[in-house]
Amino acid sequence: MARVSLLWVERPGLEGLEPAAVARAAGVELNSGGPVEAAVVTCPAEEAPEPLRQRLAGKPVQWLELAAEVGGGDGAHRLARAAAAVARAAGRAELATLPPVYAPQPAQKVLVAGRGLAALAAAHEAALAGHPVLLAGEEPTRPGADDDPAEVERLAAGLPAGVELASGCTLLRLAGAAGDFRAELSRRGKESFGAVVLAPGGETVSCEAELALDWSWVRPLPELLASPPAGEQDRWLQVALLAGVSRPTTAGAFRRAVEAARRLQQGDFVQVTLFFREARVASEGGERAYRAARQAGVLAVRVPEEGLVVRDGGRRLRWHDPLLDEDLELAPDVLTTAWEARAARPEFLDDPVQWPAWEHLLPDNPRFSGGRTAVSGLYILGPLRGTPPGADRRAEAAAAAGDLHRLLSGGEVAPMPSVRHTYCARCLTCVRTCPHHALGHRVDRIQPAPAACQGCGVCAAECPAEAIAPPGWSNPELRAGLQRGLALAPDPKLVVFTCAGSGRGALDALARQAHTWPAGVLFYPVPCAGRVGLALVLKALELGARGVLVAGCHHGNCRSVNGNLRAQLRVDQAARLLESLGLRPEAVRFLPLAANQPRRLARAVEEMAQEVAP
Repeated sequence: MARVSLLWVERPGLEGLEPAAVARAAGVELNSGGPVEAAVVTCPAEEAPEPLRQRLAGKPVQWLELAAEVGGGDGAHRLARAAAAVARAAGRAELATLPPVYAPQPAQKVLVAGRGLAALAAAHEAALAGHPVLLAGEEPTRPGADDDPAEVERLAAGLPAGVELASGCTLLRLAGAAGDFRAELSRRGKESFGAVVLAPGGETVSCEAELALDWSWVRPLPELLASPPAGEQDRWLQVALLAGVSRPTTAGAFRRAVEAARRLQQGDFVQVTLFFREARVASEGGERAYRAARQAGVLAVRVPEEGLVVRDGGRRLRWHDPLLDEDLELAPDVLTTAWEARAARPEFLDDPVQWPAWEHLLPDNPRFSGGRTAVSGLYILGPLRGTPPGADRRAEAAAAAGDLHRLLSGGEVAPMPSVRHTYCARCLTCVRTCPHHALGHRVDRIQPAPAACQGCGVCAAECPAEAIAPPGWSNPELRAGLQRGLALAPDPKLVVFTCAGSGRGALDALARQAHTWPAGVLFYPVPCAGRVGLALVLKALELGARGVLVAGCHHGNCRSVNGNLRAQLRVDQAARLLESLGLRPEAVRFLPLAANQPRRLARAVEEMAQEVAP
């Protein structure tokens, strides 16, 4: 084991703590400038002084946001909490390994497959960022059905020199992830790419094409917005806007429908009723637009599947109101529908062995905007994503090009998972569960794509043989941290695993308020709640914790798509196991949390600490 040193970086919230006393209590040495084998540093890596980062380069380091974990209280209370936190980090540092990492390669080639504005804009932006680009498609420079031909012609004429046009060349198959995509192209064969952009041409159609509407009577939404209707004082105009009734529409299309409803509502003596199955507000500005529409007077009606009865081609609409518990009917003067862009999905994406289901590939999640998908390095743009023509497609293409450039050559070092091949049973659990598609099975072994891993740790939580983990997040390292941290935490002990995407922000906010935590609470930051598997929960209880709380993102807001759901499943599994043994199932819980909900975290911890007290 490596000898662990404490490197103290003074920060707000650490006032009054004596570094030497904390080091003694934690059982580590305080480093004053000498050699370091492994280290615990009392600040996040991104906020550490550059000379310190250079000094520790290539060594096992645990960057510890100590102020957030200590909180407020008297001197003895804060010292005990600091010692437990440092001991927990030291347990991980002394076992830490340094696996191979991915070195960014600026010249990695990018494949853009499609045609029209979205494809041309993506190729243009990626080439300007310095990447060689292959723009492939039957006619990649031809506009899509809903594109502005003049705009497409201008983009096609001004493509940078780094773009290679491959007309008449289509993408047949695709496998891999960021840094290691393997594509099969007609007329070209197999090629490798660092990132792939899918942007086929499409068209803009009504979201309610499946409904039995009289389309000669339905007013196109763009036409209504161009010339908003108005009623009269003694006869208000009733406008019905259907926005995802036959099936839920995309978050972007729903936001645009909500914005259109608000604009129509501003007409004189106009009442707009917005019908939908799901209020999909998980897009930039979506929730704000929905609130603004409601405040403007738009009536929102949520109907279940097949819950809206359409009669006379849409001239009469009937539904059941669950609050009033009665059927309601509306005879609109004007009926319109939301519109969304659509394109045919490439057939290779329907392969369940190679690709996740469509709803997992493109989750309804605000963290996957700007063309990003759950598969690292794969971007879906334009009509295939439901993005409307014009400025939105250009902005989306620019965001995708910026993200792929950051991923491939932004100067960051991506964590390559360590795979212990002698332990691996080739069960492919890690391949199936990786939310970013970063792992593959090639040459009879598990191989990670070089730039795809996001370090969420889901693979490590799910692997039955403990054969894989991102650097620093293996089960032995986490168990060592638990053991050392719980050994110093006073009874009753409570372990709180906090997700980096939600719990850390809430914890930081409470630290700024000098919130005083119960003495026995041991926080354990993890990259994603999905890193907390069943074995880790049970190990915490075995080592003396009387309760375990896992704080993860709300449903639909996880950066790892379903890491929060996996964590909740494992917590529920642990609770059932405890109950079957005659123990308290309430000893383990999952807390849905956002970074801006610090009081929710504080209440949950304090309530659970009181409940586990003897």
